[in-house]
Amino acid sequence: MTPMAFEDTPFERRSIIGGMRVRAADGTKLGYVAFIGQGHLYVRGSPFSRRWKEAPLDDVARVLQGAVVLREGATLVLADRLHHGELLSMTHPLAFVPGASHA
Repeated sequence: MTPMAFEDTPFERRSIIGGMRVRAADGTKLGYVAFIGQGHLYVRGSPFSRRWKEAPLDDVARVLQGAVVLREGATLVLADRLHHGELLSMTHPLAFVPGASHA
């Protein structure tokens, strides 16, 4: 797994949010973030699509302004209908800031 490079640019986001574009490492648009689970990113092809695909959160290489970029070689597969039993969220924080309230 390649760690996310938070400090490379001031445009790096600190969270993944539903509706963000999802792109392959080469910049190809794959879809939009539908939901985020504890271990998977759920992606839909268009904002109104009912068919979801998924990728492990470990496949996320970068989170830029408005886009999630997957690592080289990452692929989306048809999403598990039960979402692996995960609790789904519209926001996934990526950084813990010491001294800040995260309650």
